[in-house]
Amino acid sequence: MRTYAAVDASRLSRFANGEHPLWWGVLGAVTIEFTVVGGLIGSYFYLRMRAPQWPPAGVEAPDLLLPTINIFLLLASAWTMWWAGRGANRDSRLVLTLGTGASVVLATCVIALRTLQLHELDFRWDDHAYGSIFWAISGFHYIHVASAIVGTAAVTLLAGIGYFNKERQLGVVVDTLYWYFVAGIWIPLYLVLYWAPRLQ
Repeated sequence: MRTYAAVDASRLSRFANGEHPLWWGVLGAVTIEFTVVGGLIGSYFYLRMRAPQWPPAGVEAPDLLLPTINIFLLLASAWTMWWAGRGANRDSRLVLTLGTGASVVLATCVIALRTLQLHELDFRWDDHAYGSIFWAISGFHYIHVASAIVGTAAVTLLAGIGYFNKERQLGVVVDTLYWYFVAGIWIPLYLVLYWAPRLQ
């Protein structure tokens, strides 16, 4: 006969920092994602090391403008998420709703710019190794931004109807942790995808 352990979460901190199983679950998920990012970056440089020319002949390094704008948009969205968390700590439904809503809008702009930039690329994912790893890394981050938008839109809706307060904000905490990862991880990926090909 199986025995199951029950966890009484009723006395845990309202912020869940380091105490709630869900907090540790999100931290574990982010750790796994960091490992995936490390594997992608390692694969990028392995393929570059094996290639006679990187990017391949006839392929220009991707344009910097839109990806650079995305860095500032993602950093701004991390700040609005931090501001939203401060609002939750002060029991301000307005600040929480505006902060998470602003993050969703900023990330939606990121997705729009990324879609435009990927559409303008002059190579496909199956043209060569460079194309494959570029699209794999870009797609990895694209999906993460899209999933962060969906999750945070749900948090915004719940905040707007008053679900969260000072005592009940675990959803805000774990969503913010994930958002920081999605925004912050774009910096090393941006350097690898857009600056590394220029450093021959």
